[in-house]
Amino acid sequence: MKKLFILIFIAFVAFSCSSQGPKPNEIWYTSSNGDVVIPTWSDVFKANIVSNTYENGKGIIKFDNDVTSIGEGAFFDCTSLTSITIPNSVTSIEPFAFRECTALTSVTIPNSVTSIGDWAFSDCTSLTSITIPDSVTKIGGYAFPGCTSLKSITIPDSVTSIGKGAFSYCSSLTSVTIGNSVTSIGEGVFHSCTSLTSIIIPDSVTSIGEAAFFECYSLTSVTIPDSVTLIGEYAFRNCTSLTSATIGNGITSIGSSAFSGCSLLTSLTIPDSVTSIGDYTFSGCTSLTSVTIPDNVTSIGEEAFYKCTSLKSVYCKPTTPPAGSSSMFSSNASGRKIYVPSNSVEAYKSADGWSEYASDIEGYDF
Repeated sequence: MKKLFILIFIAFVAFSCSSQGPKPNEIWYTSSNGDVVIPTWSDVFKANIVSNTYENGKGIIKFDNDVTSIGEGAFFDCTSLTSITIPNSVTSIEPFAFRECTALTSVTIPNSVTSIGDWAFSDCTSLTSITIPDSVTKIGGYAFPGCTSLKSITIPDSVTSIGKGAFSYCSSLTSVTIGNSVTSIGEGVFHSCTSLTSIIIPDSVTSIGEAAFFECYSLTSVTIPDSVTLIGEYAFRNCTSLTSATIGNGITSIGSSAFSGCSLLTSLTIPDSVTSIGDYTFSGCTSLTSVTIPDNVTSIGEEAFYKCTSLKSVYCKPTTPPAGSSSMFSSNASGRKIYVPSNSVEAYKSADGWSEYASDIEGYDF
């Protein structure tokens, strides 16, 4: 009986150890063909490989020391790799580590990892989900682009920066949660995430980069918090399902083409904090019927409201005509009116750019 108890205890300990994940000197994986997966580069783990076996449906790579990094290009183009479990000793996943692992469906990233490098998981077209642990503070540029099967992502509060193009062309991505420490949504981060329907931008964010949501065709609404001071060029260009945009009171500049081609945009409030509206900012917003230009705007770019074919009413509050061009309101709805402060009508009618619209300008008591 005592011997049986000892055997059961040993089995339990063995099971417990195996269920907890790999040892610090091991990486576990599975492959699509049941064969050993050989790392593309064997000298990037800060430890030396001593064995690589595949038995009972699991591969185990053993090292002569603790693995502390999944180095640059470690499993680049390992197309038979289907899952990988990384030990708790690893602190960084370096650039290109799993790039073009097209069969990879599952990755377990331990809480020891603090950074995910540039292009680390790019074009992992079978990856359906990934959990980014609370230990990660940085997601590198183009870390997950082209992960076309990825459906949702949660960026934890620990992350402070998301690199350029990090989730671009993730065409199945429908849900994104951005943590409360992210200060910038960088250039092209969600570019061409064509299934993304909604996004909550936290109050920690101060800038939305160039083309951040470019061609997110399914995005229906966006609320930009007061913490954001800059909306970059092309930020929401061609978001063709976007019907409403709430722009926070911290914005001072709206970049060129930021909302151009948002053909269903019917509701728009430009806050009083805005001082400039860039070239082509709202061009092609064919459902926009009315817009108010706030008091502090000093310049309106070329073709800013070009081809807003339903735009009938423009309320322009500045007493001094903002610098503008003759194309800023071209191709609006027939009979469109531009309402300006009653005491500024003649100033508007004679100002450069505005004189083109003199017959449409009328006084209004704001």
